[in-house]
Amino acid sequence: MRINVRFAGAGGQGVILASVLLAKAYGLGEDYYISQTQSYGPEARGGACKAEVVISDKEIDYMKVDEADVFVAMNQVGYDKFIDTVKPDAMILINSTLVKADRDDVYAVPGTEIAEDMGKPFVVNMVMLGALTKLIPKLHYPKVNDEIKENFVASLAGTNIDAYNAGFDAMKELVEKRKDEWQEQYDEIVK
Repeated sequence: MRINVRFAGAGGQGVILASVLLAKAYGLGEDYYISQTQSYGPEARGGACKAEVVISDKEIDYMKVDEADVFVAMNQVGYDKFIDTVKPDAMILINSTLVKADRDDVYAVPGTEIAEDMGKPFVVNMVMLGALTKLIPKLHYPKVNDEIKENFVASLAGTNIDAYNAGFDAMKELVEKRKDEWQEQYDEIVK
């Protein structure tokens, strides 16, 4: 099994942090081989940024993601730039507050809206990470939850876990509505 995950968005949206937490949860919590890479423009905030995670049950000899099995688009620029680099049967998760997809087979979670409704717009990455945790194969809720607790001071961990839970619950509803389609994609990725 090899799962190629690509996150795309803007600097300041927490794209890299979400990918690091995902990599730690798979690598340390689920005991898979992982590789995490990132790239971003010269701007600290607002510039284009992407992060990639490769998850495998075998040693990873090539750590780049040429074609994504799973694609998370946090903003429109990221979606537009990388949508053509996903596999035909890829799981595509969009932050539907900021992204308008040109296809129907996406999983749309209003990440920014959920974060703003919580009064914490900076936790959009945790909302999307929660949604992703429910969507992708062989990752268990407690593993990511533990990584959030470990990587934030106690005063921030609670807010981030609340956002993670909100995204997880939003995706749980979506997966239930699209169970057959989701199961086919799941089976294709883990084979």
